[in-house]
Amino acid sequence: MSKRVIREIDISSLKKISPERTISISLIVGSLALILIVLRLGPVSDYSRSFNRCIKTTQGFLSTVPGFRSVGQDGLEAMAVSLCNGSTPQQAEKASSPN
Repeated sequence: MSKRVIREIDISSLKKISPERTISISLIVGSLALILIVLRLGPVSDYSRSFNRCIKTTQGFLSTVPGFRSVGQDGLEAMAVSLCNGSTPQQAEKASSPN
């Protein structure tokens, strides 16, 4: 088949599709795409909401502990983020004395 015949077949098949049908198909495909995007972003949104709640709760708790009051808001937030990420508090290591 020559390229001209293929083009005529393609064009003739496109003429059979009405504009209303094209719009309907576009709406269905667009709706399906949006639904799939929402389904994929749902778990991310839930995790973010949970993480933000953890930070707020931990920051509130740390602000009540007497030793952390002097750290300031930014320091409390940094510690809360660290704890919510799974970090465990460690004791500060003392510098070893050279022998």
